[in-house]
Amino acid sequence: MAHLSRALAFILSVTFLVAGNATAQYPKLGNSKYVDTASLGFHVRVPADWELIPPAPGEPNLIAKYDPPVNKYVQVGKDASNYPIYVYLHCWLVKFDRRPAPEEDKKPGMRIASKPVKDLAAWLKAEVPDGAKLKLDSEKTFTTDKIEATEYQYTTPGDPDSSTRYYACVYKLHPDVDVAMVFSAPGDPKKWIKWENPFKTMSRSFGREELKTIAGGVAEGETLRDKKRAELNRTIATQPGWKLYETPNYFVLTPHEDRAFVQELLKRLEAIRAIYEEDYPAAKAEEYKKIGEGTKTGDANTAEKAAEKAMNDILNEGADPREMSKCSVVRVLTDQSSYHSYGGPGGSAGYWSPYHKELVLYDDQAGGGRNDTWAVLNHEAFHQYIFYFYGNISPHSWYNEGTGDFYSGYTWKNNRFILEKFSWRVQTIKDAVRERTYCDLPTFVRWTQAEYYGNNDRQLGGGQNYAQGWSLIYFLRTGKKANAKGWNSDWDNILETYLRVLAMSGKLDQAVDEAFKGVDMQALEAAWADYTR
Repeated sequence: MAHLSRALAFILSVTFLVAGNATAQYPKLGNSKYVDTASLGFHVRVPADWELIPPAPGEPNLIAKYDPPVNKYVQVGKDASNYPIYVYLHCWLVKFDRRPAPEEDKKPGMRIASKPVKDLAAWLKAEVPDGAKLKLDSEKTFTTDKIEATEYQYTTPGDPDSSTRYYACVYKLHPDVDVAMVFSAPGDPKKWIKWENPFKTMSRSFGREELKTIAGGVAEGETLRDKKRAELNRTIATQPGWKLYETPNYFVLTPHEDRAFVQELLKRLEAIRAIYEEDYPAAKAEEYKKIGEGTKTGDANTAEKAAEKAMNDILNEGADPREMSKCSVVRVLTDQSSYHSYGGPGGSAGYWSPYHKELVLYDDQAGGGRNDTWAVLNHEAFHQYIFYFYGNISPHSWYNEGTGDFYSGYTWKNNRFILEKFSWRVQTIKDAVRERTYCDLPTFVRWTQAEYYGNNDRQLGGGQNYAQGWSLIYFLRTGKKANAKGWNSDWDNILETYLRVLAMSGKLDQAVDEAFKGVDMQALEAAWADYTR
């Protein structure tokens, strides 16, 4: 089946720019607390109204991160090239757990998790800018709630007025478990006291909590969904404010308080999945799988099966991929800044990660509007669906991203989806066709993901390539029914042949060879361009 390096690649969505605010207020003290009665057993005050950003799955040290709700950073000066220098504001809760890992954390799917670090210095070095160059300015021991603790202050090198200061307290919660509270702030000595005072107050509030039984934290049945539900309940028990919602095929994690939005998202997920299932039925996937297994013989059969099992163990924890699909996890952040703080790649609005087994996006109501949110949801949910249903495969980007955008064109009207052209892409590809700046189809259908994203010798950017991919898929799916000029029956099965060969063989080049075998590519390109104008 699919090669591991290809199957594990992130599948990113459309381009957005990160926005922020240039000023920030000092953290306010309030009654906000982080309370953990599910895992380590502690509490500590956190900045009032700051938003909890959870760790990504498999992240070994981070317990939680808090970000300001609006003003995310402070400008502290300019560099030698006159560019602004910013300090991004965060409050991290971090653990350094030196105990043997529990058996449930040794499951195959966790092999790809990062290796935990053992102390604060190592964590700073790995996780913060200039972490390896930080200067230790002060160190002081104290006791809180009969817990031994050490306070540290570090600064970045260079001009103190434009430096970043990290204030941290490490608590000896157990002999083999330390918990740290870390703040980032401007290091200007003249203003530091206004940051230090609330940090000190919060750090001295640390105390123990009695561990309690987690509601729903033990699986009530033996199905994969039962086990996944219990796992997610254990996760959100350590993430105050986050909630778990269910549909027949999805688990949705979000701190969103707009219940109408959440309910619409749940309804849309199942509705668009019904369209995926109609276009890509499970029976066909099983047929492809059986044919593919029947073509493997001798030593190659043994080797390929061993490789496939190893990949399945990592990505699916040994389960059938289609069962994993019925446990699909969708994480919805409240806005763009929290999405990027969580780990959303720059220039993306959503992603599906086979590594972490979750689809991640954000509510874009304050930006482009919720129509953008819904477009990203339809796109990324397709990636998630196709990955599992056809045996952990990631097709060429023209097929994968183009089809994702095809589903982004589905518009929700009267509680049902209607296919329309995806508005984000229409004008871009019209302009490219008119100016003949698009990539020729024989080259385009063989581009790697990196080339599709813009690293190509044609100097064509990702935005235009996404538009071309969408338009090609739209043409191949709708051209015949629309009586497209020059339509040839040789093109009827291009998409189905491509997916069938890829699902059976896991070989991208072979899938392209078979899909376009005997096709007059010049005629196809001419008809596609005419349909696109």
